[in-house]
Amino acid sequence: MSWLISMTIAFVSSPIFFRLNPALFSLAPWEKQGEIYDRAGLRAFRWVLFHSPLGWINPNFHLRASRADCDRLLRETNSSEAVHWLTFLVSAILAISYFLHDHAVYGYVMLLVRIPFDLFPIMLQRRNRGRVRRVLKRPAHTI
Repeated sequence: MSWLISMTIAFVSSPIFFRLNPALFSLAPWEKQGEIYDRAGLRAFRWVLFHSPLGWINPNFHLRASRADCDRLLRETNSSEAVHWLTFLVSAILAISYFLHDHAVYGYVMLLVRIPFDLFPIMLQRRNRGRVRRVLKRPAHTI
């Protein structure tokens, strides 16, 4: 059920979120350096993602060999973050409905599954966006 929700939301909403103004996804001052995400265990999650089949889900997250590609990459991270937020919201509503209809175990499972499949990817996209923005602030090397 979780995968079906995720794939449906991603298919329908990704193109819409990709076109949104990137300023809507700005980072708070306390998260720009990414230290908060490192403390949350995001490096381990990133390692697992890169060393498992899950790393191939979205090949658009690879930065091509130019700074000009950073805008596209920022839009990809924005879109992915928005899709994961929307998926988490829909799954949380479904989990609450399970709780209200005396199926608490299903509700807990729905929420537990969403932690590695939504909350950690949201944090990863925010951390990556901070990294890309720091690269863009550096002066470009001229030849």
